[in-house]
Amino acid sequence: MVNHIRVIQALKKYLKVHGRRILSNINEGQKEIKIELRALFRYYEKESKDDRLLDHVSGFNWEGCSVTDRYIVVPASLIRKIVDEEGKI
Repeated sequence: MVNHIRVIQALKKYLKVHGRRILSNINEGQKEIKIELRALFRYYEKESKDDRLLDHVSGFNWEGCSVTDRYIVVPASLIRKIVDEEGKI
């Protein structure tokens, strides 16, 4: 069963930690960035011992994000949104 909710949660956690650094390194006008899926492993909460992040990324599409090959493609606008939300807490 595909469970994109936990993939979204892992991505959000990753961006809360690394989002500011990512934004400081993107080029002006750059619309999206690629993040290696393996970068999300430590932020992914397993449902069971055999649960793997890679089992749930097929067909992933959320807020303009998508998965291609071994990367998750994330719009820069989403990174800004998540970083801004984190700053308001």
